[in-house]
Amino acid sequence: MRGLFWKIYLAFVLTSVLATLVTLAYAVFYRQLSNETNNLVAPTEGYISSAQLMLQRGGEPLLIEWLITFEQHPNVNAYIFDQLGNSIAGGHIPESVTKYAVSTSEFHVKVQPLNRSEILVKAPLTSLNGQFYLFVVEFLHPFAVLDVKSYIALGLSVAIIFFAGIGFLLSGYLSRPMRRLQKTAKAIAAGDLSARSGYRLRRRRDEIGDLSREFDVMADRVQTLLADQKGLLRDISHELRSPLARLQIATELARLDANNEGVLEYLERIDLETGRVNELIADILLLAKLEVERHPEQWQAIDLVEIIKQIVHDAHFEQQAQIIELNHPKAPCLVMAEAKLLSSAFENLIRNASLHTFENTKVEITIKEVDSDFAIIVRDHGPGVAEEHIPNLTQPFYRAEYARERVAQDMRQQKSGGRGYGLGMAIAHRVIRSFDGHMAIRNHPKGGLEISCYLNRYF
Repeated sequence: MRGLFWKIYLAFVLTSVLATLVTLAYAVFYRQLSNETNNLVAPTEGYISSAQLMLQRGGEPLLIEWLITFEQHPNVNAYIFDQLGNSIAGGHIPESVTKYAVSTSEFHVKVQPLNRSEILVKAPLTSLNGQFYLFVVEFLHPFAVLDVKSYIALGLSVAIIFFAGIGFLLSGYLSRPMRRLQKTAKAIAAGDLSARSGYRLRRRRDEIGDLSREFDVMADRVQTLLADQKGLLRDISHELRSPLARLQIATELARLDANNEGVLEYLERIDLETGRVNELIADILLLAKLEVERHPEQWQAIDLVEIIKQIVHDAHFEQQAQIIELNHPKAPCLVMAEAKLLSSAFENLIRNASLHTFENTKVEITIKEVDSDFAIIVRDHGPGVAEEHIPNLTQPFYRAEYARERVAQDMRQQKSGGRGYGLGMAIAHRVIRSFDGHMAIRNHPKGGLEISCYLNRYF
């Protein structure tokens, strides 16, 4: 029986059958208990007649003497009370018997309903001189250790425990493999492409086993595709860098032999473009690495202030006319990350802001605490970005022809010598995300683009 449907269906059928059997067994037991009760109290009329006869023949002394014979009867005790409810014979009297004896002012035969482990019968006796007595017989039921309500409660408790046990086993049978698959999916999402559902799930012969096997096939395929992609990028970069390196060497040799200024200008341009291609290849490889690799065990406590101070210092040195303002707390701002990757992310953001801010304006960088995070806010005073383009800014190679691009194009060419490839923001976004952080991008109300990065604070 492989289908999960049939397993669940059979579990419910078995539960129903067992519940029916338990109910029938309880009904049979209760009926047997009632029969035992009837058999137990059957001699009651004989006991009452004998007690009345003893009282009339010999009075109270003979009645007491006859009462002693009840000690020989198993599960039967007898007691005599006078008209005032005082015991005149019967030895130690249980409290339940005393309460029962004085519970009514009328003297009549009464059988106590089966609500205890004892069955009580009382009857009035009259002597020859007209004195009244109360004769109480106590039958100790050998099976009635609980009252009727207790039996009902016991039956319900057994049923609840039984059904709860079946439900617990069934829910565990279904939820455990689901949690295992969920854990595996989270591991793959976190970058562990070797995570699999496990042999125990794959060997199941039901829908969950089928799902587990298909899941592992999918994971194998994804791992293979990403490995092939990574290998392809590595091979492409190697194949590109080799001729680029030879081209750079040839350019240097040509520059040494060139006397014409026009030729030198072309050689400088070739050298510049070659360097850009090298940078592009490095960025592509870094982007591919961030997509599939994550190593929390290599993270260290890093002070954000020190990292960004160094980036700002380098930016001031390279762009002396540019003003970059850094505001930060006096205390260290520690996060868990890899210094090199984190530095590259903020360097991309700060350089991007420097390229787009207007002349004679500044780039503002603010570090502050926000709840349990540190917020690193980079704002320029440039043209901003059309709202419909903001969600796509973190996509690789995204360079829409929006207002910011058109206004800042000439300015960027002057500052950087040409257009970017659209990888800086994508790399920064993936670096921040790889350290369990997140990035928010918006147009500042007073103009310019504002990028906020949030990283978990290290205590």
